[in-house]
Amino acid sequence: MDAELYPYRSLRAGDIRFAYYRMGSGGPPIILLHGWPQTSHAWRRVAGLLSSAYDVVVPDLPGFGYTSKPDAGFDKKTIARRLREFAHGLGLSRVALAGHDLGGHVAYAYAAQWPEEVNNLIFIESSLPSFGQEEAMDVSKGGSWHFGFNMAGDISEELVRGREKLFVDHFMRREKVGLFDANSVSDADIEFYARALQRPGALRSSFSYYRTLPIDRSDNSVWGQTPLPMPVLAIGADWGYGAASEQTVRRVARDVQGAVIERCGHYPAEERPDELARLIADFLAKTPSAQHPAPQR
Repeated sequence: MDAELYPYRSLRAGDIRFAYYRMGSGGPPIILLHGWPQTSHAWRRVAGLLSSAYDVVVPDLPGFGYTSKPDAGFDKKTIARRLREFAHGLGLSRVALAGHDLGGHVAYAYAAQWPEEVNNLIFIESSLPSFGQEEAMDVSKGGSWHFGFNMAGDISEELVRGREKLFVDHFMRREKVGLFDANSVSDADIEFYARALQRPGALRSSFSYYRTLPIDRSDNSVWGQTPLPMPVLAIGADWGYGAASEQTVRRVARDVQGAVIERCGHYPAEERPDELARLIADFLAKTPSAQHPAPQR
């Protein structure tokens, strides 16, 4: 299934023109936030599985895909504000949020700042600066080198420019915190993400999500003093973050459920879409603030 089957729409919200696709039954709204180095294309399979019961909104985050590439404002506090303006522009005052990887950072920043507007939070294959992310960044303890590389400044863009497909292919298909099954993402999917990074400003924007992590650490330290009130589902993958997603969320929320998807790497929306959609739908159906039916299968 290809993302182009879901026609992209456009919405101006504040100073950002968002690209997104939207599908579903008109049920309760859920916004799906992709991670790095992806776009809304990452959710192409899960969106269809959820659409029978939910109003599914899938944007390219600021700086990614067809959404605007601003000059600044990539700290997650600002990205979350822009995303909230986008949601309000669609007439959505209360939503469920599902965020994968850096999308999880954004979802947390949204929920922490406007908890009364977030019914449920699904935190997928991620951790948070100040609450566990530092371990994933520490190469001396097995963390990934890409955190430091992406934060390095102009040299990052210069080394990757013209090699975007090699770069994306490496990160998605590597054995550690990559895909469990390297063939679960096609060459066409890799090419899709590589072309997105070739758009003007895309590499700079993509890396800026990492260059603002020190700001995020400071913001998270403040927000984390007040536990999130809404139900939270933390999902890991046994060949990805594993239990770390749940361990992170338990430090910042009081109503937490955890799940680990087996035989799956860091990209469950690509690799295990049926199981991920089931986990999300079951969680939304059972949690007190989201009493609505699971989608038909």
